[in-house]
Amino acid sequence: MDVSIGNKIDYAFTYNNGTPAYDTAWSSYTVSSNSGLVSGNIYTIKSKVSGKVLDVKDGSTSDGAKIQQWTSTGATNQQFKVIDTGSGYYKIIAVNSGMALDDPNFSTSAGTQLQQAVDNASDAQRWQIVDMGSGYYKVVCKASGLVMDVSNSSTADGAVVQQWTNNGTDAQRWSFTVYNNPTPTNGSIYSIAASSIPTPNVSGAVSVKVMNGTNGAYADANIYWGVLGINPSNGKWSYLDSNGNLAPISNALNDASGHLTKNGTNYANIYHKISETNWVTLPKITSGRMFLSVGSPCYIKTYDDGFAGPNVDNPTDPNRDVYFDFVEFTVNDTGYHGNTTRVDGFGFPIQHRLVNKAGNYDRTVGELESETRSGIFTEYQNEVPTEFKSLAALQAPYRIVAPIHGSFAAGGVNANYFAGYSSYSTQDILLGTNGLQQNPQICAAINRHVYTDNANWNNPSAYYKASPANYYAKFWHDHSIDNLAYGFCYDDVNQQASYLEVGDPKGLIIRVGW
Repeated sequence: MDVSIGNKIDYAFTYNNGTPAYDTAWSSYTVSSNSGLVSGNIYTIKSKVSGKVLDVKDGSTSDGAKIQQWTSTGATNQQFKVIDTGSGYYKIIAVNSGMALDDPNFSTSAGTQLQQAVDNASDAQRWQIVDMGSGYYKVVCKASGLVMDVSNSSTADGAVVQQWTNNGTDAQRWSFTVYNNPTPTNGSIYSIAASSIPTPNVSGAVSVKVMNGTNGAYADANIYWGVLGINPSNGKWSYLDSNGNLAPISNALNDASGHLTKNGTNYANIYHKISETNWVTLPKITSGRMFLSVGSPCYIKTYDDGFAGPNVDNPTDPNRDVYFDFVEFTVNDTGYHGNTTRVDGFGFPIQHRLVNKAGNYDRTVGELESETRSGIFTEYQNEVPTEFKSLAALQAPYRIVAPIHGSFAAGGVNANYFAGYSSYSTQDILLGTNGLQQNPQICAAINRHVYTDNANWNNPSAYYKASPANYYAKFWHDHSIDNLAYGFCYDDVNQQASYLEVGDPKGLIIRVGW
């Protein structure tokens, strides 16, 4: 009898209980892989050799995107729906894209990297999931007979997931864990009643909450936030702990218990997860910055007299492959003063809401909640002039960079973009330097292309009507609440920035979108 997976066995039973024998009707059974997996469930698929999970590279939704292994982030590009297609085979669908795990071009070559592709019901997308015991499985392609494998038994993020000749190693053993995402706090930033915000118990402080608005792309446990700034009571650079205290930073903090490590270098761990915090008291702080990231914390070196934040211009910066963003604020005797910013770039949509104690101030700025991250990337390419399009590709998929961090920098193809419009260089206009720091109105007028039209310096309806203009900044105004955005260094001129302030702050809510 051939009991190979997929074969059909016809059978009947003969009974004899002391009376003449008789037969049952004939039945049939198709031999399955006996995987124990439930068709339709969503799983994370983890390599035994590395402890890392199956991952669609860069979270891509494109046909042909490569499959790799990566540290678990909880994101949808690491979630796969397993669907029984009959005869002992399954299709494995990436949740983020709806595409199927695929053997490219029906390859029968060992070493071919797997990909995602449009679901076409071919044998290149049919997989046996064979229980090998102890909670592990091997995954076998129907088209090639080869096994899903981590190349060279690598333990590194980004290692190729390929098909290879069956060799029984841990590089070909995978666990399937039902994805159990704790219900994220995905509600609207407006869903929190102002009356429900706890009044801070420290004079001059504000209650802070970070919300998960990623619509399931990231679990609460995979969204990180941390605050750095100057403690006005002692003048020391500090970070905000979960108890609402400003703790001094130092060189030693990089090597303290619980520190972060990347590429062999240690970094201070000053972060909280949404899953671990609800409301946290933010006391008075000067030059505060809240770093937000998904999938991974940021990697920031702290020193006795400050910190080294992410530098997107440095190709070796440890945050180049981290999805991060930030908001800025100062809390002092005159209240809360803060903003979202696109001056350096865009990581993901952010909303920033401020509520006061008296109950007569409740405002929100930032990108519109209806905007998605992928939608913003697409809209940016469709809406900005040719000179600005590369800014969304230079460091994709992690961010859209500001012009000065792209081709508008000295030596870039657009380094002279503003030439002839004023006596200032393109770099001075974008950075607000060479005297423009003393003349912010002039800097703003040049960026908005109203420099030669003094009557319209304070008329937003006249801004960005012709080139040269900062169309990167214009894009953020077009896609933000009340058309307010901080798209360049002096975008606050004529109250056009995404800036909030109030004298008696009660609550600050930051929503991380995706």
